[in-house]
Amino acid sequence: MTLFVAIVFAAVAALGAAIATGVLGRGGAVEDRYAAKLAGIEDHAMSLEEMELSKPFRERFLVPIYNRLVQLLVARTPASRQDNIRRMIKSAGNPGNVSVSTILAAKFIAAMAALGVALLVMIGLLQWTFPWVLAAAAAGFVGWIVPDRWLKQVADRRRHGIEDVIPDTIDLLTICLDAGLSFDASMLRIGDKVEGPLREEFAAMLAEVRYGRPRMDALMAMAARIEVEDMTAFVNAVGQSQKLGVALGDTVRIQAAEIRRRRRQRAEERAAQASLKMLFPMIGCIFPTLFIVLMGPVALILLSRH
Repeated sequence: MTLFVAIVFAAVAALGAAIATGVLGRGGAVEDRYAAKLAGIEDHAMSLEEMELSKPFRERFLVPIYNRLVQLLVARTPASRQDNIRRMIKSAGNPGNVSVSTILAAKFIAAMAALGVALLVMIGLLQWTFPWVLAAAAAGFVGWIVPDRWLKQVADRRRHGIEDVIPDTIDLLTICLDAGLSFDASMLRIGDKVEGPLREEFAAMLAEVRYGRPRMDALMAMAARIEVEDMTAFVNAVGQSQKLGVALGDTVRIQAAEIRRRRRQRAEERAAQASLKMLFPMIGCIFPTLFIVLMGPVALILLSRH
């Protein structure tokens, strides 16, 4: 019995020694691995200059120059001009999430690019001398106004798209109000039916109302962003009806008829201007070709006789 106890005790002691040796050995190996990693990190530690040089060329050189250029242009641009650009961006629906600084930078870059190309063509290819080279400034001016013209084109296209759907939208609003829906519920309902930029404006207006902005303030802000005469007149009529206590259904119905009348008048006005606009292409393109076809054979006959 004593011998059996001694054997068990010896086995347990041996097993404990083996486990302790393995744990200590594994702990030493882990410490060695961490020490090796730290040594590698210390060997590969980079200075600030090396970290800066490791960045791409665009982040090291182009981005700081662009940021400095934008700061300089914004500081040199009058506040009234910045407000005008900001208003044009809102009217265009903020295409591409552009900002005032982006437009100013685009104007400067386009002007410099147009000026450089014009100077290269005039001096390198055409061999023009000093007085004529000054005409390159016109190319720079064209490049300067190109972003403005692009922004205005986008705003006009968006405005015309809104003008085309306003009469049908007001008719839908009239139907919803006659069906017993409130004004906000009617606007929410037709916001799901309307397509194009007007749907985005309705969504933005309703979001402002949900966030606690007064409904008339949200409507006036929407009309200011759109800058469409029909929408401005409609919003003013809704505000006036609320002040006087007139039923919104009657006001909206009257506005729908008025908007359609103005739309018909604009169509008649454009039709009346079509003949005048066609006159200049006819004089510049059609009439010279007609003269060549009619008088060309006669001129050849007269020249052959002489």
